[in-house]
Amino acid sequence: MTLQPLLDELLAEPRERMEARAAGEFDRIAAPFENRVVLFGAAYLGKLALAGLRAAGVEPLAFCDNNSTLWETKVEGVSVVSPATAAARYRDNAAFVTTTYNPALPRHQLRELGCGRVAPYPALFWKFWRFMPNEDRLELPHRILERASEMGPAYAMLSDEKSRRELCAQIRWRCLLDSNCLPQPDPSQDMYFPTDLWSMSPGEVFVDCGAFDGDSIRGFIQRTGGRFGRIHAVEADAANVRALRRYCADLPADVSARITVLPYAVGKVDGTARFRAGEFEGSKVAHTGAALKVECRSLDSALDRERPTFIKMDIEGAELDALLGAAKTMARCRPVMAVCAYHKCDHLWIIPKLLKAANPDYRIFLRRYAEDCWETVYYAVPPERSM
Repeated sequence: MTLQPLLDELLAEPRERMEARAAGEFDRIAAPFENRVVLFGAAYLGKLALAGLRAAGVEPLAFCDNNSTLWETKVEGVSVVSPATAAARYRDNAAFVTTTYNPALPRHQLRELGCGRVAPYPALFWKFWRFMPNEDRLELPHRILERASEMGPAYAMLSDEKSRRELCAQIRWRCLLDSNCLPQPDPSQDMYFPTDLWSMSPGEVFVDCGAFDGDSIRGFIQRTGGRFGRIHAVEADAANVRALRRYCADLPADVSARITVLPYAVGKVDGTARFRAGEFEGSKVAHTGAALKVECRSLDSALDRERPTFIKMDIEGAELDALLGAAKTMARCRPVMAVCAYHKCDHLWIIPKLLKAANPDYRIFLRRYAEDCWETVYYAVPPERSM
């Protein structure tokens, strides 16, 4: 699969038919129980689906989840039961929606339990997108293809065939929900730390933008065996910062002493940013609907006296501004970059351009660590560090 033939195929579908197909996909799967819905997965994605359904006037019948500690409890006022219980109650009179980031196993599990109407979360989004303003990682097919002319330059910047196949598969999946076109994801433990693109150095200076509770730092320390120069952990959510500091305090003293926690958001310029906090992994900079204000720094400003060798960005959609605010650092220090590309659909074709604009020497790679479109990361590797 190469990009231009794929775009020619997708654009051959008339727009009106494309819009009707997307709008009707969920009903096609769920009929005749379009308004009788069980959500498989009671975590972040399930809560987004719940909010959208409620805004549309549809109250889910239940959550089901493989986490047994949630059974017979309620999440956001909705009862949580086991998949077996949900199937026994609802398989003949409801539709199930897989609200997990790896939906293949839940889909298979439901079908083994006799559930015939199993819809993917993106099909629910396609129907109820007007009621899901906080879900900006997905988009309607016709809106994606309105920007087809922007995709070619990004495709041409990719440095290996695996990346080019992934980009094409992502575009096809986002327009058709054709899971068969997607390559198998890479192992989740390799996210941010692939073993085939560059090697860690003993003096690595790691800047973790979106440090959360230290989950990526754990992976970094494991990969380096504790042999690194310094870690700058950047996190704006106050609850996450507290968890991050607790994690760092529990590390061996010689490791903890080399970690600096920077409690602010990352952006294009120094200042303040509106921030939506208290959503754990969903905490993020939000230009509307967020009353909280936090300090915001550009990496060019925050790191002007540092020489970072590796920068990771998982900042819930703020990646473009953060890259613009790190352009001088990328040119000056030539760090390896690991930048999440799934928080907004158009980041798939915008992020490579920003990386190359900052440092034309970068080799660009695209990798995915979950099913569908989730956990997708661009890497920029300077030639002197390439394997």
